[in-house]
Amino acid sequence: MDTIETYLTNLTGKDTKRAESAALYLINSSDVELFKKLVNKTDFLFDFVRNNVYSRIENAVDETNYKNIINFFDYYSPYYDDLFADILSRRANQDLTDEMFDLLEKGNISQKTYAAKYFSYIPDTVAIELLGKYAFSDDEYLSYNSAAALGEMQDDVSFDLALGNLVSEDDFERLKAVKFFAAYGRDFPFKEIFQSLKSSKLKENISGQIPYMISLLDLFKTEYKDDSLLVILNIIAGLGEILPLADVFQFELYEVIEKLINSDLFPSSDQGKTAVILLLALSKFSTFNDNNEYTFDESKEVKTEISNIYNLLKKQNDDFWNLQKNYVVEQLECKDDFSMTAFELIQEFNIENAQPDLIKLLNSDNEIIICNALQTLKSINKLDGVDIKSISEKINNLNIKAVVESL
Repeated sequence: MDTIETYLTNLTGKDTKRAESAALYLINSSDVELFKKLVNKTDFLFDFVRNNVYSRIENAVDETNYKNIINFFDYYSPYYDDLFADILSRRANQDLTDEMFDLLEKGNISQKTYAAKYFSYIPDTVAIELLGKYAFSDDEYLSYNSAAALGEMQDDVSFDLALGNLVSEDDFERLKAVKFFAAYGRDFPFKEIFQSLKSSKLKENISGQIPYMISLLDLFKTEYKDDSLLVILNIIAGLGEILPLADVFQFELYEVIEKLINSDLFPSSDQGKTAVILLLALSKFSTFNDNNEYTFDESKEVKTEISNIYNLLKKQNDDFWNLQKNYVVEQLECKDDFSMTAFELIQEFNIENAQPDLIKLLNSDNEIIICNALQTLKSINKLDGVDIKSISEKINNLNIKAVVESL
């Protein structure tokens, strides 16, 4: 008698007959333990193996056993929710929809999440109230599937609620709202999203949702072209820590960076912003390329793309990078997110010719900028002659004063 491990090996293996037999066993027997092991293993399967598994499961389903899939709903996996929803939706009837509604209302989180996906395939408005409740859930998958279903129903109530949350004082509520729109999939309120982004402390997280609404390359062509630079800055800053490296494909970062290197798409007034992005990208992708700790569990495709982006940046000559460094120094006066990053880049790349601009900033009325300027001057060994004591006497914030005096 075959064991669960044997069925699992056959289901994911190369032998077509054994795989088909294992898929039939899985569906006909509703072997929940086998499905649980399949879910745990799917994360580590190559895409083509996953696709084979999907086809085998789909081919094993017929009009007599399709409801057996519902027994697997106790174990949620984003790899299987579309497959199951598609299979069930093609056999949808009122009884099945009622059963899905019952799971959406009374099931556990996993069952609710699968059921929410079903309603994105069968947009029956009977579920609209529950989906509106779950669309802002703390559970990422449940909220996403619920918002996607509401998008198919073009629900205005949840849309307006998310719009209101974009101005919430709670940054996490703002992020939930942005994620809602990414899942909702239509009528994106970019003006309000970008306004929310600029005043949020979760800039990297919010920016990472934008490419799920519109390609960054397409964003360049819209009225929000200037905002696209802030989004790209935040994406690169958050990559590998807040945002997964695998998203380099969704973000189209190779094409975006290539565009910034070669294009005159942006006016000369934005050269400083572009330079900050490019130098930050050089710093980040050098780190990713040189340290296996960032990429050891990434796929071959992701590693190759990271290497491609790194090589694209590295092949630019010294004159190009010296020009970018000069532009970065000019960006210091802008007092925005780009100037804050410019301080870090001047330190990292030891841009000594930034000294005069940094000295000027010591007369700023912004104590954080003064502190950043002093720390940067020290980092590039240009602090000699600066009267730290007199500067410290003008600072009111005790924490900043302590940092300044420590210099």
